Amino acid sequence: MAATDNRAGEVGGSTSSPDVTGVVSAVNREPTVFDYSQSNQFKIYFPIFPTTEWFVTRANIPGCTLGQADQYTPFIDIAVVGDKMQYDNFNCTFIVDESLANYMEMYNWVMNIGFPFSGMQQFNRTDRPDNMNRGAGSEKRNPKDGVYYELNDRDLYTDIVLTILSSKNNPVAAVHIYDAFPVSLGSVEYSQAETDISYAMCDVSFAYTWFDIKVT
Repeated sequence: MAATDNRAGEVGGSTSSPDVTGVVSAVNREPTVFDYSQSNQFKIYFPIFPTTEWFVTRANIPGCTLGQADQYTPFIDIAVVGDKMQYDNFNCTFIVDESLANYMEMYNWVMNIGFPFSGMQQFNRTDRPDNMNRGAGSEKRNPKDGVYYELNDRDLYTDIVLTILSSKNNPVAAVHIYDAFPVSLGSVEYSQAETDISYAMCDVSFAYTWFDIKVT
């Protein structure tokens, strides 16, 4: 009679139990998907920056670290599971277009957060095609329709969606990155020493609250 394993089916437990001889069925442990994930099969969605998302060439599912606690004993300290996760930044690389439109989207976002020259630069929403002007108090006026829009610090955040595609370009998973904002915008290099056509690239790094992966 085969031995039972109470851990079967639980998180961290095996879904196939060895029998009394210690043999595990290879059929029960066989994967159902044999295709490898291709690193160039993805698309990205920036809700307030459509120009940038078309030129993204590299992105990553961020890493995460779970802290650990130590249980002290007279002999050795025993590591036990921690309770707080730390997320790495979300990084992506995009090709800079000829008119610098996508780069200016990102640069203006950073400048809106830091407002290095004037407090008038804060909350200058770049997702609106209009050139918004500072109005009275915490409002900003659209010069085309004269309407005042309420402003708050939530305008400086956005959610990012990284969709992972299969080899047939079907979505297999969606990585939702919540409350993201840029913390680093890389330099754009130009050189006349290039012997072949080389496109200008830019790296941008985002901090965020957390991310979730939804497998389709």
